[in-house]
Amino acid sequence: MGFDFNHGTGSSTGHCRWLNPLCLATSLLAVVGCSPAKPEGSKSPGSASVPTVAVVAAKRGDIFQEVVFQGEFRPFQDVDLHARVAGFVRTVDVDVGDRVTQGQVLAQLEVPELAEDITRARALAQRAVNDVRKAQEDANRAAQDVLRATSELKRCDLQLADTKATSDRIASVAKERPGLVAQQDVDSARTKAQIAEAQCVSAQATLDSALNGQTAAKLQIDSARDQAAASEADVARLAARLEATKIIAPFPGIIAKRYADAGDLVRGGLSPSGPAVPLVRLVDERNLRLHFPVAASSVSKVRVGAPVIVTPASDNTPIKASVARITREVEAATRTMEAQIDIPNPEGVWYPGMSATVAIRVDSHSNVVTAPLTCISRGKSPTIYVVQKDQTIAERPVVLGLESATQAEILSGLAEGELVLIGSRSQVRPGQKVLPRTVTPETMP
Repeated sequence: MGFDFNHGTGSSTGHCRWLNPLCLATSLLAVVGCSPAKPEGSKSPGSASVPTVAVVAAKRGDIFQEVVFQGEFRPFQDVDLHARVAGFVRTVDVDVGDRVTQGQVLAQLEVPELAEDITRARALAQRAVNDVRKAQEDANRAAQDVLRATSELKRCDLQLADTKATSDRIASVAKERPGLVAQQDVDSARTKAQIAEAQCVSAQATLDSALNGQTAAKLQIDSARDQAAASEADVARLAARLEATKIIAPFPGIIAKRYADAGDLVRGGLSPSGPAVPLVRLVDERNLRLHFPVAASSVSKVRVGAPVIVTPASDNTPIKASVARITREVEAATRTMEAQIDIPNPEGVWYPGMSATVAIRVDSHSNVVTAPLTCISRGKSPTIYVVQKDQTIAERPVVLGLESATQAEILSGLAEGELVLIGSRSQVRPGQKVLPRTVTPETMP
């Protein structure tokens, strides 16, 4: 008996041209009823297949624990540059983003009365120099007067001594031998001695006057020199003030902000009348400080000089560095301690304000048997599934040591090279025969 299962027209060998659903159902039941029964206990070939499981080989290696912190890049130096004197902004020679060198002039101020003050101070300084020169000349003349008066006094003293000796001899002869020397000669000799004595008194007075003049000249020199020094100090002070009208970069960096334009009136940084307004902000981005807060529970694990791995969020490039400094104080508000890492940035790859992770290794063991954490079942006690040499599964208890983010140290219960089941255990059971397929944890879905 034949059936045509084609929908549509075609040749027919039975009584019906098309097979309706009722006829189809009846025919199928007849076929099933006529089929011979299978022996009880027989299995299909698919049900007897051995399952394939993913395994990894236990291996020896180094394992470590690390603590990860979130940090922020900040400039090594960041300063708002103020004017030291008040004045009008003449020029601002830089703009945001410009790179500048140390000592470069960034802006120039104008102080209208400052130029007049400098001119006046220089004139007074020149006058003081002239006064010093004149006082020196007066002192030289006074010294010459002293020399002349001293010489004249010596001459008068000699003349007085000579005339007095002559007068004494004549007076003595006239006394011893009266009438031998005329009285006129005696009186003349006495008069000459008196004249010589008067000349000595006059020479002494001239010398005293010359000495007083010399003293006065020296005092005048000292006064003129003091005045000259004061005038020079005024000139230097005003020159320094003039130099202070230039805003100079104290270190190389980039201009992060600009606060003033040409024509603005700015207060001096030392002005007591009010807070000064900065002109520009200079940032040293060649060296960065990575600031990161350390929780109070981890403070004991962070030390100056400790090696760290810094991973910037911008490019995920690991950087080897070390802790440069810590504040050694836990802030009461945040219960954290700030730590810093110095990061050289000569190419300007990173910018202040960018974030990064800081990983600090706190413990490590070397040459130990390790296995992935996904191999371990953590019930009342940790166990693993081991695929034995006969390809059957055995459950073993293990003793764990140090654990990292992905691996665990196996102190006992597992030997190097043994295959352990990785992933879910729901599809297998101890004693079951399996087909192991070695994988790496990185290839697991």
